[in-house]
Amino acid sequence: RGGMAAEPPAPVVTYVDRERVPSVAVQEKIVVGEPLPATVQLHTIPQYETYRFAVVNNQRVIVDPGTRKVVKIVK
Repeated sequence: RGGMAAEPPAPVVTYVDRERVPSVAVQEKIVVGEPLPATVQLHTIPQYETYRFAVVNNQRVIVDPGTRKVVKIVK
């Protein structure tokens, strides 16, 4: 099936919103459901192994680590 991951739980979104990591610039447009480029470093989220996050083009994104696909863009 390979459907999209479920909406991340609130603590994940809060953590990503608060963490300070440098933004990475990429040419690609960041789209939910599309994988991040391999050059983007993914950061772990404590207690939530099923998600990673990155800051790309000054946008905070929550990612499925297995596929690198963007699950949510945190505004």
